[in-house]
Amino acid sequence: MESMAVDNGFDKNEDQESLKISLLNRISENNEAHFKSQQVGDPDLTTHEKFTIAKGILDKSKALFLSKYGKYLLDEHLKYFEGSDDYEINFYLNELQKGKKKLENKALIRNRRLEALRQLCTEGEYFSDMEMKRRNPLLFEELVGQYLTDKERSELEENTQPSDKSFSSIFFNIIEKNVMDSKLKQEIREDFNSMEPFLTLALPTKSSNWGEITEDAPSSSKKVLENSRQEDMSNNAKALLVNEFRSRVYSDFLGGKDEEFDYSTVDGNDEYDDLIMLETDQQDSYFDAESPKIVYSDDSNEDVMCD
Repeated sequence: MESMAVDNGFDKNEDQESLKISLLNRISENNEAHFKSQQVGDPDLTTHEKFTIAKGILDKSKALFLSKYGKYLLDEHLKYFEGSDDYEINFYLNELQKGKKKLENKALIRNRRLEALRQLCTEGEYFSDMEMKRRNPLLFEELVGQYLTDKERSELEENTQPSDKSFSSIFFNIIEKNVMDSKLKQEIREDFNSMEPFLTLALPTKSSNWGEITEDAPSSSKKVLENSRQEDMSNNAKALLVNEFRSRVYSDFLGGKDEEFDYSTVDGNDEYDDLIMLETDQQDSYFDAESPKIVYSDDSNEDVMCD
């Protein structure tokens, strides 16, 4: 019995030593960890030098080692510090474990929101283009609306109904039609530029009473020039802006910034985890089926966009 107890103790010490070497190797190979102050022009520390410095800190104080390098360790490495009666060691262990748990929860919530986004993109109207525009009017105007001509904006509003899945098809039809008469528009702009001095002189002003300051009427030439600049933007560029608008809305949703959405229905809902696992399994099965296999005999046998 004594021999067995000695053997178990030896095995435990051997495991601890192996774990110690493993965690020191990880720290010495980490490019973000700081080992000592160096002057400009000093040669970089070698991996062996980093290993020696880290080992010296670990042998001197496990608590100090955890405070400096604990965030770079894997969960399995933290086992090396467990079972201690030292308050500082246990304090840093608890802080590291809470931090890792927080990161795990953050990743879990993001994955659940991502799965909810996928569902909402394929089911219902929540992520239809018109609904996104309704919920984010300022963002739409900043990214897309200000670059639409009056004609494009008018046709977009007139032809799009709340039940439509996407305004993109209507939008692209509009700008495609504009391409057909782009040559005519260019000729009109050239004619207008040549006539602009005369048009400016002929602009009317508001009538005023005696003593009032006369204000110029809104410049029709300025309005035409604004439309001209809007039309100068290529249709491809406008299409990219539509996609940028969508991407920003999706990103805001994942970041918890959608004020109309009840995140409590997703963040704490573990049903989304099953859907994520199912999707992962399906992807794995697909890639397994597509992977080339060696047959020895006749008996051989995974940026967020919604499409």
